[in-house]
Amino acid sequence: MRLKLGTLAIAIGMAAAGPALADCSTEVALAVNSQGKQKFLRKETNMVTEAGPVKMTVEYQTPDRMRQIVTPLTEGKAVESVVVGDKAWTNSGDGWKEAPQNEAEQLVQYMIKSIAQVYQEVGKFECTGTETVEGRELRGYRGIDEAPKPAPGKKDNEQSTVTRNEAVRMVYLDPATGLPARSIMARQGFLDKPIFKEVYSYPDKIEIEPPKDVKK
Repeated sequence: MRLKLGTLAIAIGMAAAGPALADCSTEVALAVNSQGKQKFLRKETNMVTEAGPVKMTVEYQTPDRMRQIVTPLTEGKAVESVVVGDKAWTNSGDGWKEAPQNEAEQLVQYMIKSIAQVYQEVGKFECTGTETVEGRELRGYRGIDEAPKPAPGKKDNEQSTVTRNEAVRMVYLDPATGLPARSIMARQGFLDKPIFKEVYSYPDKIEIEPPKDVKK
């Protein structure tokens, strides 16, 4: 499940949809890159997967420490992972175990990609203005989908646009700090019912250490 969720997060990070407004891609890219430079970062995510609704909390003590808790809401059994440097440990409810090398490498790579996104991975965004989101004044940015290539045998104006408008990616920045405050993916017309919502916070302190009492 961790790998599927990691893949989903990366895919969502590059998806987008919406009509053209002013191109504000640089503002979003700078904010995301600045987020990866913060000493402490917490991401609280709610998403719908093929297995049902999932809650995931990921904390980072940059540059190389991560704690991840994944809770399938239909089962309620959390899976916790800790990464320190190039080592990783997991706990599925029966105690801490050192992750096998391949799983540890995948968790480490997920951590690196999560906190060190490069400019090109952020995607294109347009400004939607300032709005109040759950009591906070935030600047909104809507993802711009790349125009699809026409299917074989079809001209550009004959290409169906249904797939381009299935979902909308919104990123909200805190105008006071310029940092990302939240990100959502929702169907057109249903931004209040996202299929993916990620809320960001920047605590003054997060301590992530290797777990104790690791089973051999």
